[in-house]
Amino acid sequence: MFIRRPEYFAVAALSGVLAIAATVITAVCLDTGIKEPDRKTMKKADDIVVRAAALTSSSDTEVRIARSHVEDGLVSCGDYVISVMTSPEYLLGGISDQQFASDLCNVIYGEQRQDEIGYILEDLEKGSRIAAIDNALAAEDRELRASGKPSGKGSVISGVSLETAIDSAEQYTVGIREATGSYTATGDEVRTDFFVDGSLYYGYLKYADGNNNGYREFVLSWDTADCIPGRHEVYALLRSSDGRGTVISGGEILIPEKQTVTPGSVAYGFIPGGEAVSWYMIDCGEEDCYIDFAGLSDDIRVSLYDLKGDLIGSNENPGIPYLMLRGRKQDTAAVQEETGIAGVSNCYYICVSRTGSGSDIEKDISYAMIQSRECAYFDGSYMAVSGGPEDTKVKLTDSGNNTYEVERKKAGIIPINGALSGLYIADAATEEAVDIYPDFEFLKRDYAYYSKNPKSIAFRCTALEGYSADISIKAGSNGSEVMLDQGQIFELPQGETVITCTVTSFDGTSDSYRFYLLNGDDSGDFYENTLQRFPVSYYSGLWLLHNLKPSYVFTPYYTNLSFETALAAEDSKGRSLIQNSTDPSWVKPNSQVYDKPDWMAAKTEVVSYYLDPRNFFTPERIFMFEMLGFDPQVHTVEGVRSIIKGSFMDGGDYDYAQIIYEAGEYAGVSPYFLASRIIQEMGYSGESALSRGDLSGFEGYYNYYNIGAYATTEPGGAVINGAKYAQWGRDWEGQEITETEASYLLPWTSVEKAIKGGAVWIATGYIDKGQNTLYFQKFDVLDDGTEKYNHQYAQNIQMAYSEGMRYYRSYDSIGMTEAGFEFIIPVYENMPASYGSLP
Repeated sequence: MFIRRPEYFAVAALSGVLAIAATVITAVCLDTGIKEPDRKTMKKADDIVVRAAALTSSSDTEVRIARSHVEDGLVSCGDYVISVMTSPEYLLGGISDQQFASDLCNVIYGEQRQDEIGYILEDLEKGSRIAAIDNALAAEDRELRASGKPSGKGSVISGVSLETAIDSAEQYTVGIREATGSYTATGDEVRTDFFVDGSLYYGYLKYADGNNNGYREFVLSWDTADCIPGRHEVYALLRSSDGRGTVISGGEILIPEKQTVTPGSVAYGFIPGGEAVSWYMIDCGEEDCYIDFAGLSDDIRVSLYDLKGDLIGSNENPGIPYLMLRGRKQDTAAVQEETGIAGVSNCYYICVSRTGSGSDIEKDISYAMIQSRECAYFDGSYMAVSGGPEDTKVKLTDSGNNTYEVERKKAGIIPINGALSGLYIADAATEEAVDIYPDFEFLKRDYAYYSKNPKSIAFRCTALEGYSADISIKAGSNGSEVMLDQGQIFELPQGETVITCTVTSFDGTSDSYRFYLLNGDDSGDFYENTLQRFPVSYYSGLWLLHNLKPSYVFTPYYTNLSFETALAAEDSKGRSLIQNSTDPSWVKPNSQVYDKPDWMAAKTEVVSYYLDPRNFFTPERIFMFEMLGFDPQVHTVEGVRSIIKGSFMDGGDYDYAQIIYEAGEYAGVSPYFLASRIIQEMGYSGESALSRGDLSGFEGYYNYYNIGAYATTEPGGAVINGAKYAQWGRDWEGQEITETEASYLLPWTSVEKAIKGGAVWIATGYIDKGQNTLYFQKFDVLDDGTEKYNHQYAQNIQMAYSEGMRYYRSYDSIGMTEAGFEFIIPVYENMPASYGSLP
């Protein structure tokens, strides 16, 4: 049964005029004929009205009006006393029958009379408070009683039991609040009043008929959307027609100010300095709720609440720039049926809060909110994605509600669904984390670990989607598989083991992470033929590569140098530069500008990172160690074409792919290396004048590899030196080309001569001398009897890394990453125990 209050209850304590009007209507309908009282009775009535009004917060004006209407005979004194002592404001005090009897005695007599209190309590045992008021007034003076004969009984509530309160234990209150519980009652004359800061609000009471004893379960509901943001006192009162009331829920709530976001949109939000949280609201209509957070300026915690203000879940991923919230479409019809509130929508509430000790409370925290299942970073902005994973094209929407239709593979979709946010593999005996390779990052799916002794490990991980994703862990070794629980101890068997962690996303899709573990020797010959030729600290990385690319061959090169010695040399004399615009924190303090516009000395930590080979044992990075000789089984013209696609060499007057391939074949050098080196030196769009042969004063001269283009402190000095070399080789002053330089096809007065001749120069000057990898061309650490560190192709500390990444992408685009590449990997003495971190 559903009881809804049709209007604000008219009580004198809350609204004097409405209360009097209500009692007048009652008097007319009952037609009892109120007699004009005598003067003595009038004096009693006047005093009683004043004392009754004192029980509530009635204003002087309300009291004056009430006295006037009683004096004029519009309402009786009893009507007024009943309206006050059964009003919500009076009953909100949790008035017991004992207190009620005492208050009524004071109202009638202006003092405590124990005999009269006893008579009132006897009446209360037999009937309603309304009847007790009327009887007590009639005993004093029959002309003071109510205008009609009050019911002796009415509906009576007893045995109220509260299960959930309408005030919130959370710091904030949002959505539809509910109080649930049970009571017993006679009759159906039960209703509710709801108060916020003393003001009456619209509440909803629903209860189910119980057994023969009148037992009923109830739900009292209130939609906080009607209440302004701020801190409020809230009370709910359950009332029955016998004049009694029970405060079933009450306390302080804090309603936050909320911004509205919409599905399929992007909104940039922030937590203002000095504030702890920001709140948002979203109506997802007939769909599930998807919200992604990206571009975080600091760590945050995000929480999702349903339409009833109950927490669905919270996520925080310290150190990871993404967070996700997910919620199933809510059964709004069921909520409407449960609460009686019409027009319930599929609404969610989002709380973004500061977290972590590093957050400065006075500093703004900014972030992007992307309201879609997938999010993309396209054209420098975060965008919402419309379309499923199977679509070849998707629609992107930016924060300005502009839309773009692009190919899925070019949309820059961020792979956050089905991703892990945290991983912990510990030695069960010591409880210390084991050193997996590489260090965990949520975008990396493959890892490895080598142990030379049997070990028990415990495996635990968390999903980026947090509460809305499922994780399963499976260990396979020696032909058998077992499922592992989070934190379960697993005895690592001898030989190979693969642990697979599968993350099932909120939307049902799944992705897997693989952990390749080796305990001692493997079942093949990789340990004997390869691993044991390297230091133990190389094992995990090489074991990973072997599992992912079993056709690869890894050959150690012993430099016979201590790592500390090599680092000191590479960290001096401007040998290792970084652009300040790449990352100012990577630049050595107070460094001079070695080449315009902002090439400066890299910090020691940056040089150490790029010098240490162990940082690059992944399929994408290993190509900085690739042997750079020409291999007709691997290298093709189409492969070159895929490398230069989109660059300044794609199209135009020259077939650059054919020229570069022929140059590699002619010089015995990988044409992929040559193509990548040209892009590295000339810029992707051919920014250097040496790629166009139009440098002022040196028109018609090309230098695609920047040979001889050593840096100077003068603006454009490196380009000028490169043009001079293209014209006269090393003797620009004497203008004489040597026989050796002639073999390089100097002067470079055409595109073809510059590319082919430069390839010969590289082969003769570097590859033929043992600097046959990108790494060795950047770091001259060869033990070949020559002076070390000086014969280096570039000062750019990232040269080998960035070119190697370009090689990988090129091979991958033509399906060549499974070929049998050989990689020459340097080994130093006394290598540091810790590695893998940039500033």
